Amino acid sequence: MEELDLDWGIVTPEAYDDVKKEALHVLNVHFIGEVNRNRVVKFACARVLHFHKHLPKGSSQKVRFDLRGQLVSNKNLELARQTIVEEAAKHGIQVSVEFLTN
Repeated sequence: MEELDLDWGIVTPEAYDDVKKEALHVLNVHFIGEVNRNRVVKFACARVLHFHKHLPKGSSQKVRFDLRGQLVSNKNLELARQTIVEEAAKHGIQVSVEFLTN
């Protein structure tokens, strides 16, 4: 993956569960087409890496993509999930990825 270290300033996850120590990102994005998917995955990876620096130690992250109304193959969803999880793991970050679809 290309350089993912972006200066995004203060972190503001959509929610943080103190009990689970889990930050939630909700992304409503255009996921149709390879160029768009690649851009979205790069953005999500960079966001996860940046947030990790600012969250309490031991926190995990959940990325939830809202793709309702978009027809995206299971293959492309799984590829995106795998890329994000693997990129995070390279940096010792635990992340789960969910997709809201039709």
